[in-house]
Amino acid sequence: MVKIGIRVFPDNVEEVSKLNVDYFEAAVRPATDLKVYDSIKDRIAGIHGAILTQEVNFMNRLYRSVYNPPAISKAMKAADEIPECKYVVFHPGYIAERAEECSLDNLEKLMRRYDDERFHLEVVPVFAYQERYVFPVHSVEDYKRLKKETGKKMLLDIGHAMITARAMNYDPVDYISRLIEELDIRIVHVADNDERGDGYEDSHLHIGEGNVPIEKILRKYKDIIEFATLEVNGVNAKDIELVTDWLQKSIKFK
Repeated sequence: MVKIGIRVFPDNVEEVSKLNVDYFEAAVRPATDLKVYDSIKDRIAGIHGAILTQEVNFMNRLYRSVYNPPAISKAMKAADEIPECKYVVFHPGYIAERAEECSLDNLEKLMRRYDDERFHLEVVPVFAYQERYVFPVHSVEDYKRLKKETGKKMLLDIGHAMITARAMNYDPVDYISRLIEELDIRIVHVADNDERGDGYEDSHLHIGEGNVPIEKILRKYKDIIEFATLEVNGVNAKDIELVTDWLQKSIKFK
């Protein structure tokens, strides 16, 4: 049975704690005071670590020794202090500032330093942010190699995968399905997006407001996915109800 959760931040704990979900995925940055989550501490199943805007980039050689370890340490410590925490997830990074210092090799070397079954890397868009930073992995085969080389489990953000499918002209249902099956995905992030702008924006729309094949994917893999975290801006009861309804129905695929 898929558990439905919500991504929660320090500034919206009170608001989202009133919604009827199975769990929360808490954002933990190096400066986060974990006491802010005390009211929902026993309902937190996941931790999301800092991202590029908090100067965390696992692909950057310089960040590897300066910014990345404190962010990882803070997230893993938070997981140890939260009794029901099942996973910790980080973005793998991008070819971004100081591009000459960025590589998959840096990511792989850093990941080998952390041997914890809860640690997951998130599938990210091939293009991201308005600066159009690049993640040099997009094919299913390359993601499989990345999983092997880092030794880390993968978490699939369905909206991220849709952006890559648009950019690379992949069939989105086939691409997302193959990622789930071949990466042995058990945890997904759920939000909608569409072609607004240049089509590469992770806009975190309400469920049903974009054209990400969320319904097809959730219904197809409801017996495989264990955690589905809604990452919707301004998430509301309707978002939760839609996802719940889809997971309660069955669908046949050829």
